Amino acid sequence: MTNWQHFSTIPDLPHPDIPVGLPVTRIILDNVRRNWQFLASSAKTLPPMAVIKADAYGHGLAPVAKILVEAGCRTMAVGTMDEGVLLRHILSGSGGEAVTIVPLLGVLSPRDAVSAVTHNLVPIVSTAEEAAFVSQAWTGSSPLPIGIKVETGMSRLGFREYEQEQIIASLRSFANLKPSLLLSQLATADDPDRDAATTAQVERFLATYTVLRAFWPDIAVSLGNSAGFLAQDILLSSLPPHIGRPGFALYGGNPFAETSREHLGESFLPTMEVFAPVMGVYDLAPGRTVSYGCTFTAERKMRIAVVGAGYADGFSRGMSGKGQVCIRGERCPVLGRVCMQKHIVDVTHIPEASFDDVAYILGGEGPGKITPNDLARNWGTIPYETFCLLGKNRRAY
Repeated sequence: MTNWQHFSTIPDLPHPDIPVGLPVTRIILDNVRRNWQFLASSAKTLPPMAVIKADAYGHGLAPVAKILVEAGCRTMAVGTMDEGVLLRHILSGSGGEAVTIVPLLGVLSPRDAVSAVTHNLVPIVSTAEEAAFVSQAWTGSSPLPIGIKVETGMSRLGFREYEQEQIIASLRSFANLKPSLLLSQLATADDPDRDAATTAQVERFLATYTVLRAFWPDIAVSLGNSAGFLAQDILLSSLPPHIGRPGFALYGGNPFAETSREHLGESFLPTMEVFAPVMGVYDLAPGRTVSYGCTFTAERKMRIAVVGAGYADGFSRGMSGKGQVCIRGERCPVLGRVCMQKHIVDVTHIPEASFDDVAYILGGEGPGKITPNDLARNWGTIPYETFCLLGKNRRAY
């Protein structure tokens, strides 16, 4: 049996919904389930909402949502309103009709407002104009629960402190709306050295909550991302009962990796691995160059492998000369420039390497396995981006 049997789970090609390429992104749904169960059991007060925006961070919206429903998740956050509509369609008839769906980017147009009320999505508003869109779209007999987004330190969407009186007056004028959730996003919760900035955000958020609670006593709060949720006893202890929004941790990421709080995220299991075939193994004589631009020249006799993944497959050209893959449990450095659908690695230290091997871009076994943080560090980015981009390849579950 050769390692090529890794590819036996991939649907036959061609198929219009399957990207054509050699790398395969394998999603381990059971680990998604286990990570969710750990997060749910870690909630100090209210059950968290699972963040599955951007196609579940590249893991696949439908499979992830369905496994979460099976695991008992009843609140999910997506990105856009259209993604919320798609999720509602996915969950229809699969036991997920009662799931609360929160499109985090909010209501940005009258069309979004109509989509929210038509498909039973929680409309999030940041301005009086957006609230008016929802009020005009809602014709139900009882007030519609909505979310309100406040800006506390990210300088993104959300009403500002100086707009507070205006938006409260506007919301009170819409008798058919009921503010039921206050949200914001933490900027530095994953960095223990920036706790002061997080504390400042929490204080701003709490001040807004105190004002809004005078008008809507039952309004709930949601502030903690994965890092904030995991360190809630440290960072969010001043908040009332809180709805966490873990995303990165759900997919096996440790937001506190390589920090003093690393232990808080050590229980999560990896949910994605990416591998590509070794297309050939060759000897490289001293003085010969590798790939475009001849940026690498062999100073000694070497053994090289050509791997079937390149920048068209999400294996960034920025990995040229500094990335690594895992073959037979060993790290193999990238030599020269990454091509569109191929790259070349050094396998001199693996004499048994052959054309039927598999190269792990993410994951693998043994001491050479590539973790999300390893990959992101070599890439010069963060694991979130690696998940989203590599998730665009063919997926196997």
